[in-house]
Amino acid sequence: MREWLCVAGSLAWTLIWLLQPDTSLVGQVVRASAVLLTGAFLAMTVYRPSADLSRALLATGAAALALASWTGVFGISWAAVSHGFERELWASNRTFVDQLSAAGTAAGGAGPLLDQLSAAASATAALLPALLVLAALAGLRLGWSWHHRIAVKPLGEPPARFQAFAFSDQLVWLLVAGLALTLVPQAPGWRAAAQNLLALGGALYAIRGLAVFSAGSGRLSRAGCALLTLVAMFLLPFVVGGLTLLGVADTWLDFRRRRATPAT
Repeated sequence: MREWLCVAGSLAWTLIWLLQPDTSLVGQVVRASAVLLTGAFLAMTVYRPSADLSRALLATGAAALALASWTGVFGISWAAVSHGFERELWASNRTFVDQLSAAGTAAGGAGPLLDQLSAAASATAALLPALLVLAALAGLRLGWSWHHRIAVKPLGEPPARFQAFAFSDQLVWLLVAGLALTLVPQAPGWRAAAQNLLALGGALYAIRGLAVFSAGSGRLSRAGCALLTLVAMFLLPFVVGGLTLLGVADTWLDFRRRRATPAT
């Protein structure tokens, strides 16, 4: 009974979300992406259940190909989607700055703040493909976890703990391809591809590095973890860079296996 209640609730929420009036191009693309991703993952899961990240990546790739076909049929260019996303971000930032100005918080500094937010919006819009892929992977991981929490007889194996997060060593080629594209003369399209490959690969390896660190920090007290979290907030760029390097190094050194292997 609990399973069917959850299914009914999920379907109702999904229909409400899909049927909401939204004339923006970005909203339509995001909704189409969600539908295609869900269909691809369900089809693959019914055929052969798997909790591996490679399955989520394969489903995301299939959804991306289907989305490319869908946008091609309707004559939608990715540049138009990216520009629409940037405009929506800029409008949100403008509303935020106006509210701060009305409250007197940003008096005299609204112009520079808006310029900074506009630059951030442009950078974020350029990374929209990587952000969509990361959101898809996170959504599939969360959905698989809830499936094993709710279902009486769930399909496949339950997801591994975060400390065991890993993926195929071949994904290091995402970083290699991204770096290679930055070293050759290129058109704006190739530059955007390089940025998204580096962002996607960097994010995955940073998460892997965090999993390695989490697996090795089991002896830290709660106070120690809280202190490290506080320090990381002020040194975020350096922390993310360090975690990314740790994740890349784990590709060859496999720190968690070494730690689990008893010394002889």
